[in-house]
Amino acid sequence: MMTKVKKTKIAIAVCSLLTCQIAIASDESDVFSLGEIVVSGQTGVKDIAINNTMTEDQIELVGAKTVADALDYIPGVHTAQSSKGEKFITIQGFEQDKILILLDGVPYYETNYGQLDLNQIPASIIAKIEVTKGASSVLYGPNGMGGVVNIITKKGQDGISGDLEASLGQMGQNNESASISLGKNGFSLFATVNHRGRDSMRMSNDYEPVLSDVKDKYGDLPKQMIVEDGDKRENSSYDSTNFWVRGGFANENSEIFASVFNLDTERDLPYNTRNNKVFSDFSSFAKISEYKDTGVDLSGLHRINDSLTLRALAYYHIHDDSYDSYDTPEQYVKLAVSSYSDYTGGGAIFADMDFTDWNRLSVSVNYKNDVHKKKNVAYVDPDESHDYERSQLDTISFAAEDTMTFGALNVVAGLAWHKQTVGEDRGIDADTDEEDSDTFDPSLGMSYTFDNAGLVYGSIAQKTRFATFSEMFDDTGARHDLKPERNTSYTLGWKNDLTYTWLNNIDIGLFYHDISDKIVAVYLPDPTDPDWDLEVNQNVGTSKFYGIEFSTLSQLSENINLSLDYSYTHARNESEDRESDYFRDIPKNSLTAMLNWHQPTLDIDSNLRVRYRTDILIDVDSDEWESDTLTIDMGVKKAFTPQFSAYVNLNNILDESHYEGYGQPNEGRSYEVGVKYRF
Repeated sequence: MMTKVKKTKIAIAVCSLLTCQIAIASDESDVFSLGEIVVSGQTGVKDIAINNTMTEDQIELVGAKTVADALDYIPGVHTAQSSKGEKFITIQGFEQDKILILLDGVPYYETNYGQLDLNQIPASIIAKIEVTKGASSVLYGPNGMGGVVNIITKKGQDGISGDLEASLGQMGQNNESASISLGKNGFSLFATVNHRGRDSMRMSNDYEPVLSDVKDKYGDLPKQMIVEDGDKRENSSYDSTNFWVRGGFANENSEIFASVFNLDTERDLPYNTRNNKVFSDFSSFAKISEYKDTGVDLSGLHRINDSLTLRALAYYHIHDDSYDSYDTPEQYVKLAVSSYSDYTGGGAIFADMDFTDWNRLSVSVNYKNDVHKKKNVAYVDPDESHDYERSQLDTISFAAEDTMTFGALNVVAGLAWHKQTVGEDRGIDADTDEEDSDTFDPSLGMSYTFDNAGLVYGSIAQKTRFATFSEMFDDTGARHDLKPERNTSYTLGWKNDLTYTWLNNIDIGLFYHDISDKIVAVYLPDPTDPDWDLEVNQNVGTSKFYGIEFSTLSQLSENINLSLDYSYTHARNESEDRESDYFRDIPKNSLTAMLNWHQPTLDIDSNLRVRYRTDILIDVDSDEWESDTLTIDMGVKKAFTPQFSAYVNLNNILDESHYEGYGQPNEGRSYEVGVKYRF
């Protein structure tokens, strides 16, 4: 049952905003510009959609250690936690598997479920994060139905520079990172290594233990039991070591860079407090013994003349994931190990043409090959074991985007063609219905800049999202051909830079999404067992999402500024035979406020951050909701010299207890004390 919004929480948030503040600076000299698929100045697509950018300085300001930490402060973005302990996001009603996540323009996902843990990417490598909703550029390719998140990393700069950072928190929490930047005569190198770990996660003192339903087909566990009693979160330790190296050469006409990375995590799996299962070959009482992403990226650019620039990228990424199942929460007997080994390889070529003052055209070709391999080793029931089963598919896209400028009016028109083909089905050549595997995505948008009234923009775009491997297969392992999901997205907005001392910037955006051919699970009679139904995914769903996003920035004084972000999302499931009208993990209302203050005499930066969200569905079956959540964080940083600084971050100051995913309670009050040295 939903509870009423607590007025005391709102009062605390308002009062807190009046007590502490920091200044935000921005420097894009170390941004890896080849990671920006949409080139500033070449296309006007950024002016026809709702866009948000978070810089390196802002990421450091909020104390983010991972991409997931940073994204939770972007308007319209909500971070939640899956039953597998992964951090994922929703944007304007869309879950992460329907959002295109890019790492320097390269798709970042695993091929079975269509998403990866965003806590895997350390903040130490990030130069900025760009989030585009609605009419994102057709040059990005398919699978961005709900938007595009492009995580752009750092590159080396001239000279020698770098930083060393270390921090400690409670229950063994620690973070250490080191980076170095080298550059001379056009050559540059950037390298970073990062380690994060903890022994356990502290839970809120307000957490109340609940009974978990247990379905145990292996042993004799009770049908209900408490698997989490509070204090230290059970099975919540992790250890993550990551490195990233990029080297390259750039001059006035050409750029070429190569990147190598390895993101490696070993972690326990916090138990679901509401529901758990134990079978002879699978259990929700588990560890993630391996979660590793390794990749090699190549990027290049050549300016043939003033009117034509060619860009290209190539990549090969590997994702390894091992899930170890145990018999009980105490993990006495290992039942099985399920392992994924996924490969994604591909590339893209872009041509940017600027033949006239009023017309700029970009065209692209994208290709990627996805391979999913799954192996299961069952120790208790060897009949459930199997060696790697291989599935493979290919995706190709052609796109063109034209920007036409007529004085203060910009018109952007785009068209993309996408096709996905399943080539291999668990080791067997696939028989695919190719008639339903390709789509055309048109888009059209306009923006007009007034002399004193800012920028008005509007757009309409068709978006495609192809099925993942997990959606194609039913309980028996049989594969079903599915049509792509489709979204028609409408956006209308206004933004303006103002001269008022109390209001410097305002950005208002309205959005509407109409989703058809949505892939949903249906239950059909099992032809081999009349007493059993098969879960099969079909294209029978429809949904509608609409809402508003509102952002302001106020420079209250020379050293004090305040930002306010609000979003309202109305997300409804209109599919036939639906379990619920609502979707999980989507706040109806979301408010983020950040008050920042720089004290020049003592050279101290401080900030207060407030996030307030309402009406979040946690579980469809039990109709469990979080009526409201309030999180207040703060940070203080003192610069002792231009090179050396120390900081303190306090998170969840009120020790608020809520669920940030089904059966996944949030972390309680926590602290972090750290130092940073730059050279």
